[in-house]
Amino acid sequence: MPVTEIKINFKDSDKPVDLKSGEVIKKCPAIARAIEADNGNWETEDTIVDAPIDIPFPQKSGEFLFSHILKYIKPAEDSWDTKPEDFPEANAMDLEELKSIIELANFLECTDFMHCIGFVIAKKVEVLSIEEIAAYFGVECKPEANFFDEADGWVHPPKEIFEGN
Repeated sequence: MPVTEIKINFKDSDKPVDLKSGEVIKKCPAIARAIEADNGNWETEDTIVDAPIDIPFPQKSGEFLFSHILKYIKPAEDSWDTKPEDFPEANAMDLEELKSIIELANFLECTDFMHCIGFVIAKKVEVLSIEEIAAYFGVECKPEANFFDEADGWVHPPKEIFEGN
């Protein structure tokens, strides 16, 4: 198997991380495209990229993603057997740590890994109140309202919803 090596600069670290696994790189389309820009045959030829890639995420999140991306398999959409314990390292983390990891997975376009982390997040927020969930996702929690008008059978959302669009 050919040697592939690229340096990754994370926002909170002065020392770059060496990513040397071609299999991990294949699972990160954004990194693979960066390598392919100058090294179209990186999968079949030895490739060492000199210029580091800057990633605007914490190193801890990156190291977690790189060390678990091959291990975590996307849950089947029709499976009811998947449980958070299938992803023990992610399940042991708190929601803020998971948020940074899923955002990094999105940034690197690691969709299968993103589904795994998203599953763990979904299971963790199941027990939270609506207000806590809204705060976690950074959205406003609006009070419950009834927009259905029994008199005419139409849904009438408030005009504020359409302002600014």
